[in-house]
This record gives sequence, structure tokens and C-alpha cells, in this order.
Amino acid sequence: MRQPGKPINILFIMADQLRYDSLGYTGHPMVKTPNIDKLAAEGTQFQKMYVQSAVCGPSRASIYTGRYVHSHRVRFNEVPFGAGERTIADYFNDAGYRSALIGRTHFTPITETYGFEYYAYYDGLPAKDGFSAYPEYLRRCGYSEEDIRFRYWPKELTVLPGQEAYPEDFAEADYPCRIREEHSDTAYMTNEAIRFIRETADRPWMLHLSYWKPHLPFSVSEPYFGMYDPDEVPMPQRKNGELDGKPPLQRLFREERRGAFVDDERRLRRVRSAYYGMITQLDDHLGRLFDEMERLGVLDNTLIVFTSDHGEYLGDHGMIEKELFYEQAIHVPCILKLPGVVPANRQVGELVESIDLLPTLLEAAGLPIPPAVQGRSLLPLIRGTAAEWRREVFAEWDFQYYHSRRLLGLAPEQCRAIMIRDERWKYVHYSDQPCELYDLEEDPGEFENVADRPEQRDRVEAMLRRILEWRMRTEDPMPEIDLTFATYLRDPWKAPAGR
Repeated sequence: MRQPGKPINILFIMADQLRYDSLGYTGHPMVKTPNIDKLAAEGTQFQKMYVQSAVCGPSRASIYTGRYVHSHRVRFNEVPFGAGERTIADYFNDAGYRSALIGRTHFTPITETYGFEYYAYYDGLPAKDGFSAYPEYLRRCGYSEEDIRFRYWPKELTVLPGQEAYPEDFAEADYPCRIREEHSDTAYMTNEAIRFIRETADRPWMLHLSYWKPHLPFSVSEPYFGMYDPDEVPMPQRKNGELDGKPPLQRLFREERRGAFVDDERRLRRVRSAYYGMITQLDDHLGRLFDEMERLGVLDNTLIVFTSDHGEYLGDHGMIEKELFYEQAIHVPCILKLPGVVPANRQVGELVESIDLLPTLLEAAGLPIPPAVQGRSLLPLIRGTAAEWRREVFAEWDFQYYHSRRLLGLAPEQCRAIMIRDERWKYVHYSDQPCELYDLEEDPGEFENVADRPEQRDRVEAMLRRILEWRMRTEDPMPEIDLTFATYLRDPWKAPAGR
């Protein structure tokens, strides 16, 4: 039972590269996620949550700051925050919470803890093992240095020079992972979360549990490796000639991101099977975490948030990974649960953005929402008291960091793209590329770009104007400067007092 007046705890769970449609409660015909489904039934589900970028670093920076990409300026992975940027950890630390990070953040530099008092970093890539305790944990479990370094290479394969992290042809999906399931990074991070909760009984806490999976490599241990028959997995829907009406960037990008492999049906089926296995593995460990929280008596006094930083194409549109602005990449699951505050078994159909999560957590904890935060608390929407809500969502992408832009002869400043999506239409504006417009009602698969059709000219101009207005409204509000006594704010026609 939740205790009225007692500060709530925050459990902020984030999967990496998890598609909206790959869970039981969102309607997937095969993937088993009973614990996430139960969480959805006991909480509120947001059916139209969109991230602010389909790249890990910018998306996470938006979630952690509640700010758009052009405000926090983390344009890509490994791009650091600007001076003075504050994150979710800073806000909860100020309120006396014990803030913790377990897992990955894509913060740069990774030598900084960014306000988290308890910091158990794991980024997934063996190249970053020096910043994580996971390799030492594997040593204690009896694994060899070779097993630890090449943990995402199946023992059946020879490690190729230059590909030490994992095979670049996705061959890892053909074999079970060499690390046993009980020692997997998903199991390890869950163990760390349980340990943190057990030892933090004297103060409220905010735990960001940030899982590496189901991000590639598509490597999973038994029993999850064999859980989903590759011959039975649903295959992506593709349309011949789809790229003919799209910006030239997309064809180049597909080649750069190894999208040609999706023409290999056997390998693609293996990849999808492994991806689904990783999701069920994550679900099982979340069930273990929730059971322990109930045993410790903290479950009903904890606001649980479950979401993802972006999706995964899995062969849709002939692509792998994320980026661009298709639904598979920017539409993510989102569940909130807090008994007595968040209604159970409720579906919210309004358009919401991932920057709304931070102000929601702050309001739920009774903390002020700083002016720098650009998202809106979801609590009024949950309660049905929101007087009005947004009609559209936005996302940004800076593709100067890809080889494709060099092949197009574009300078870095020519590599900006912004998406606006409303209930029916999605428009993508490129600074120096042909643009995109999709009718999501008539073409939910986003196969037919209609931006160049004469009958859509007025719509394109109207959506471009809405992007411009949004961009002007959301200029960075930091720093917060008090100009109360500035001489140019005084009324020049008002006589000074006493005259």
C-alpha cells in the first residue's frame, strides 16, 4: 500500500532500440512480454510517444534534460553537453534524492557522472570496458579474457580484424551467445538495480535503469536464442521501388548502414528471431525486479516509467538500425505506473514527446519544473485535466557525421533535417535535399512520398511554416537571467516616484 505524504521513489527504465510494436500489449503476434504487459495493465499506456531524435545520444540528452536537440546541442553520439546543462540527476539530487544510473547513457565524456550519486556504467561495447565493472564480474564468474573481450562473437566464428566488437554482417544471430544467460548484461544490470534498491532504504531514490538490449549485436543466450522459430517470425513489409521517390540520401544511407543484408532472408529471419528473444529476456528480468520490489515493500510507492530511446528497422524500408524519421525508428512504447496517482489500464492517444518525461517525474515528486525544461508534464493529460494539448510532435537529425553526406557533396551545415508529425501527416524538411511528405492515413507504411505533388504544395508550405514557428518558439531559454532592473524595461512615460 502506498503511504500518503511519503516521498515517492522513481524507477526510470529505458530499453535501447526497442520498437513500439514489438511487445505483447502493443499487439505483436509472437513476442512474449507478460511482465511489461502487466505493467501496462496496471498503469497508463501512451500510444503515441515520439522521441526527439532516432540517434541514441541526442535522444537520451533530450530525455534527460527535457529539452529539444537544438537547445541542448548534443547533435550526435559522443557530442558533449554544453556548459551549464542540467540533467534529471541534478534536479533530483537537489531535492535530496539518491540518484543512480545503472547501464548506459551515451554521455560524453564517460569519465563524468553527470550528477548521478550512484553510477554503475555499462555501454555494451567492449572498447569501453575500462569504465564498467561488468568485465570484472565476468572474471569472477570464471570467464576467460577471450570470452570477455569477444563476448558478442559466437565461439563457432573466427573474430575478424577490425570487427572485434561484433560481426558486421550480423552473423552473431546464427548462434547462441557465449555468455550464459544468468551472466548476461541484462541479468547483471537487473542484479545491480536490486542491490541498489536494497541498500537505499533511508532516503527516496531515483534509479535510471538503462538496459543495453535489445540494441544490436543480435546476440542472445539460450533459452532465448531458440525461443522464436526464425521460420515463423513476421517479415518486414517492403515495397519495390520505394526509394525511387525518396531523397538520394536514403539510398546511400541504406548502403552505409549495411541495409543490403536484408535481402538475405535466412539471415534476416535469424536477426528478427534474436531481437525478439532479447526482448523476452528483458521482460523476464523485469519481472524478477518487480517481484523483489514487492517483497521489499517499495513497489506501490514507486513511480515506474518504461520506455525506449528509439526503435529499430529490422528490415523495414530495407534498413537496419534507426535514424531517419520512419515510425519504426521514432515511435516508442511508454508506460507509467503509480498506484493512486496514475490510473490503471488507461490508454492515452494524444501525441506526446519524450521530453515530457522529465517534467512528469518532477511534478509527480512534488518538485518544481525549471523554465529551461521544454517538455510538458503528462500528469494533466493522465488526469484528463489538460485544457489543451499539442497537435504535433517534432524530431531532429544532424547527418553530417555519416559518409553518405560526403558522397552527396554536402558541407556539415547542409546536413540538418527536421520532422513534424500530426495525427495524419508527416513532413520532413532537409536543408539541402528533396523533402518528404506522407499521408499516414492512406499510406501508414510511409512508402509513397507525395511532397512533390502539385495538390500538396499548400500543405508542404503550411507544415514548413509550422516548423519555423516551432523553431522560433523553442529557442534555448537558458541561461535564466533576471532582467528586472534593466533600464530598457522601465516605462519611459511614467514619472519616477515622488515627482
